[in-house]
Parts: sequence; C-alpha cells; structure tokens
Amino acid sequence: MTRICYLLSSFALLVAGTTHETPQQVVTRYNNYKAICNGMGFENMRCKDGMQQDTIAFQSSLTKTLENMKKQETVIFDKVSLNEGSAYDYTSGIFTAPMDGIYSFTWSIVTKAGKYFVSEIVRNGQKVAYNYSDGRGHDGWPMSTSHANIKMKKGDKVWIRAQATWGQYAHGGDWCSFSGVKL
Repeated sequence: MTRICYLLSSFALLVAGTTHETPQQVVTRYNNYKAICNGMGFENMRCKDGMQQDTIAFQSSLTKTLENMKKQETVIFDKVSLNEGSAYDYTSGIFTAPMDGIYSFTWSIVTKAGKYFVSEIVRNGQKVAYNYSDGRGHDGWPMSTSHANIKMKKGDKVWIRAQATWGQYAHGGDWCSFSGVKL
C-alpha cells in the first residue's frame, strides 16, 4: 500500500511535467497526494538500496571446546558466517545494537555424556534467559537451544555467558551456535 502512495506521487509529478504547471502547482499537487497517503495511515519511508531496510543479522559458532568455565565467563562464538550490519564482535562474543528495536536471539549448546553446561543470555550484564544442556545420565551428545526476544536501545550489549560455575563442557567444532536478527 505504501508503494501506491509513491506511485500516486510519482504520477502527479509526471503529469505535472506534461501539463506545464508552475513549480508551485507541482508542489501543491505533491503535498495533496502526500496528505491523502498520510490520512490513510501510510508511513513516509525513505528509499535506500532499492527500498530495503537496514538489515541487522548475525550467525556465529564455537570452534573450540570449552571446559570448566569461570563464573559468568563470556562464551565467545568465534566463527562468524553472517554479520550483516557488523554488530557482532567475534573477538569478544558481544553483540552491540546499532539502533533501537526488538532483536531476536537464539543459542544452542552441545555437551557430552556425563557433563553439563548452563548458560544465560544477558543484556548489559542483566540475565534475560537460561539454557540448560545436561549430559549426566545420558549417552551421546545432548543439545539444548534457547531463544529470547529483547528490546534494545542503540549501544545496548548482549552476550552469552556461563551461569554460575556450571560451564563444564561445551563442544567445539561449530556444534554450538549463537545468532540474532533485528525484527
């Protein structure tokens, strides 16, 4: 529907060019069409890269196995396969919001039989949600995935960290992952 308003505005300017209107008449016609679109509830959106909005999204994974992490130690997902908007820092494991909005994050942890790994996602150091991957009493490689939608301001930071001292074993080799996208 927004495109209809742009088409109407473009058509008005095209017709103005063929009917020898004065510049003031062209502006008046444009403002009239703009008022109609605004009255219908359409938003004024600026064109950018072919009408695409700025995309903020990242996908990262853990290449090294982590064992016996310290209390609240940051889990650094060091391999980045996608980083649109360059908001994720693979050296620190921290995502920094480049603009206000709601962001959706998902992280998965794989542990091994007899071990466990409890992690949490934090915004500016405050816990938002937990992930509990427990291989005690199990064979194989248990996996747990958690998700959080977080309202952020520009400059807010989000990361994954070991909860308390329960970061016993997280399997490397790209099996554990952390991703996010601005909604």
